[in-house]
Amino acid sequence: MKKIEKKNASVLITSSSISRAGDILFDYASNTFLASINRHSLMLVGIYQTLENMISVIFNLFGGVIADRFRRKRILILTDFFSGLTCLVAALINVSHILIFAIIGGTVVLSLLSSFSNPAYKAITKESVEKETIAELNSNLQTASMIMKIFIPLVSVGIYHIIGIHGALALDAVSFFISASIVLLISPIIEEVKMREKFSFSLIFKDLASGFTYLFHKKRIFILIILAAFVNFFLAAYNLLLPFGNQMFPKIIGNIYGSYLTAEAVGGIIGAVISGKINKKMDVNQLMLYLGISGISLGLAPVFYHIYPTLYLLVLSPALFNLFLALFNIQFFSFVQREVESEFLGRVFGIIFTVAILFMPLGTLLFTLLLTPSFEYNFLFVGMGILILSILFTKIYQKYA
Repeated sequence: MKKIEKKNASVLITSSSISRAGDILFDYASNTFLASINRHSLMLVGIYQTLENMISVIFNLFGGVIADRFRRKRILILTDFFSGLTCLVAALINVSHILIFAIIGGTVVLSLLSSFSNPAYKAITKESVEKETIAELNSNLQTASMIMKIFIPLVSVGIYHIIGIHGALALDAVSFFISASIVLLISPIIEEVKMREKFSFSLIFKDLASGFTYLFHKKRIFILIILAAFVNFFLAAYNLLLPFGNQMFPKIIGNIYGSYLTAEAVGGIIGAVISGKINKKMDVNQLMLYLGISGISLGLAPVFYHIYPTLYLLVLSPALFNLFLALFNIQFFSFVQREVESEFLGRVFGIIFTVAILFMPLGTLLFTLLLTPSFEYNFLFVGMGILILSILFTKIYQKYA
């Protein structure tokens, strides 16, 4: 990796990590504060979380269009800056009932800004490093993200206890301002995209339509996105079942839910590290293999339970599952970043994020009706579903791509 690539990679990883830490802290502090309102707590938390998802579904597509029409570096700086400003304004409000509305309104603003920044982050990778280094950078980004996912929630508990909601919001603001400042240091090594910095609703919808047309004609990418959507459909079942681990495996002593979350994070970090070390440019057959192995690993949970019902053996299943799923995800995004032209990259990622979010609520709804929390073979069912997807889409890819 060249010196300028190393600098760009360090900037992206640092900025992304700090911004991610701010998001996690905001979510924790906001959920904790709203949950403490007593009589209306559950309704407020429900509104908070629903708005997050709704905004993401609606605006990810438009965020992808904006990422292709305007300079991505500028988008990242502005979204981080306005995220920080939103948190700062909320931190200055001392009247409780007004603060409730400020936090819910802040959620809307932050979700909206994330819809613009997420496609831009994915798209700017291609401008920051050479194609051969994209997978390595994605592995490092994933590793940093997983570390934040483990570390920040633990720290958030202490931070919120010591400085309260106002202090947490102020700290959020600082984290976003720092992230915006760091992005200024990015020096794109290529400027492939001829930015068309004009704005009108007709142009936005025209660009969006051309993005869907482009994707439909890129059969290899289109097939992989459909696969990722169905994988998220089954992941909804996995996430739905996680809190019921002790009901599925009653002989296990200990908190299965918490142990699974920890094992997930450890497996994800190991997978990200491995992805950075192995072949930088995998073919699709290898992607499908990793996905299939992840499904098998998840399906082994009830097998481990019957062999020897202990928590230490049981958590091998989620650890291996997330290890191979991380390999699949990192290489999937790297494949898209290499294969898609820069002028369409933001729109393609906007479509990917939207499809991913749409399929998970559908999966949650269906599996809520189909699954029984106490059935010990639930994870076998979900794991085999993912394995079948990998086999089926391998055949589809070979036939149509």
